[in-house]
Amino acid sequence: MNQPHGGVLINRFANKDKLSFDNIALSIELDDDQLSEVKNIAVGTYSPLNGYMNKDDFESVLEKARLTNGVPWSVPVFLPVSKVDYRCIKVGGQVSLRYKGKDIALMEVSDKFTFDAEKYVKSVYGTTDPNHPGVAMINSLSTYVIGGEIWVYEELPSKYLEFDLPPQKTRELFAEKGWNTVVGFQTRNAAHRAHEFIQKMCLEFVDGLFINPIIGKKKSGDFTDEVILAVYKMLVRDFYPANSTAIGVYSSRMHYAGPKEAIFHAIVRKNFGCTHFIVGRDHAGVGDYYDKFAAHRIFDEFEDIGIVPMRVSNAFFDKKSDMYTTQKASPFGPEHWISPSGTEVRRLIKEKNYKDLKYILRPEVLEEILKFKEPFVL
Repeated sequence: MNQPHGGVLINRFANKDKLSFDNIALSIELDDDQLSEVKNIAVGTYSPLNGYMNKDDFESVLEKARLTNGVPWSVPVFLPVSKVDYRCIKVGGQVSLRYKGKDIALMEVSDKFTFDAEKYVKSVYGTTDPNHPGVAMINSLSTYVIGGEIWVYEELPSKYLEFDLPPQKTRELFAEKGWNTVVGFQTRNAAHRAHEFIQKMCLEFVDGLFINPIIGKKKSGDFTDEVILAVYKMLVRDFYPANSTAIGVYSSRMHYAGPKEAIFHAIVRKNFGCTHFIVGRDHAGVGDYYDKFAAHRIFDEFEDIGIVPMRVSNAFFDKKSDMYTTQKASPFGPEHWISPSGTEVRRLIKEKNYKDLKYILRPEVLEEILKFKEPFVL
């Protein structure tokens, strides 16, 4: 099985009685996204990070897409605080991390710094356009940041216990199934037929398929987490080989950072134990901000990332061949192709134009989606 990123699977849980709380400056209330970050650090999803980044690692990620020790890393993990709190917090001190009024973790502050938001968005998103959802998110944050290791001493809440498997558990699951090679699939959509085609095609080359939907904040119009999980649960139960497929969630917001997020997503799946990672057309893209295959090319710059990218071209239904295929395999032109996309699927469902979904969605998937009164993020 693949080694964790950086060589060690991080675990930042501790017995509260064995921690010292003598130097706490204040408590910081976490939102849902920040809670997910704390959890991802604590369970090793973000290995080798053992806390929030210091300034040197933060700047190194923006400039080189690597930590200061040279390990590939493409999206900073940082904790913004208010200007007032920033002034109260001292390097060498402590901060209590709180969620819904309950202290859950201790942070040892090793650094405090500010960052240039414009430099950040240019590096991570490749644009300063405020209409880009990732840029808008960064522009809404404080630029005052603290860094340091964390220790979690309370059980963290989980909305989807059935599928909330930390890296230690997924590695145990893969071992129990006898999988030596595992391909991870990132998704923020209910599955259409092209997704299924790609997943099963890649399964030909590995022992197991790990379907790993991202659960967390998404932009308006995306499928809700509940819909995505309901669709995949049904598909895996009824249409996938049980001995070579597993589902687990990755709790995080979407950054919509295109190629930089593709690298980040690959690192996360490496920590879950995957040896391979499916990189789709316009992976983690939004609008027309990224070249459709930019996420494929960026992996050429990270040959030491430690996970094999399975670069998949656009899959579509070829009406003349009467089958799903890819551009590389089809002898016919695009006038014969029906190309599914998450955007197109969502549009047709919103318009109740179900007849045009014939070649795009399984009827069972559409039925599952329509069980929800509001299947989209408002």
